[in-house]
Amino acid sequence: MSDVIDRLLVALNAHDVDAFVACYAADATIENGHDEVLVRGRDELQARYGTMFEQLPDVRVEALTRTVVGEFVVQEEVVTGRGEPERHVAVYLVRDGLVARERLLK
Repeated sequence: MSDVIDRLLVALNAHDVDAFVACYAADATIENGHDEVLVRGRDELQARYGTMFEQLPDVRVEALTRTVVGEFVVQEEVVTGRGEPERHVAVYLVRDGLVARERLLK
């Protein structure tokens, strides 16, 4: 279950946008804690994160804690490389070995 999250973090930290996007379902969404969809689908993931990797070459995400509950992986993370370190909680819904939805709580 959480192996896809491990792969996602490795790809993100390596700035490998193709490997990163491959961790998500074709129609996956990334949302904030207020139900606002920030990204929908692999094309938007590719565009958003490809640009971020180019503009922020030092951005990294580190998992601080992880809990698996059914189809959900809940992870506290810290993001560095884009100003002051930022902590958030990511809730990943994993289906068929891919992230179907990610919700970022800040």
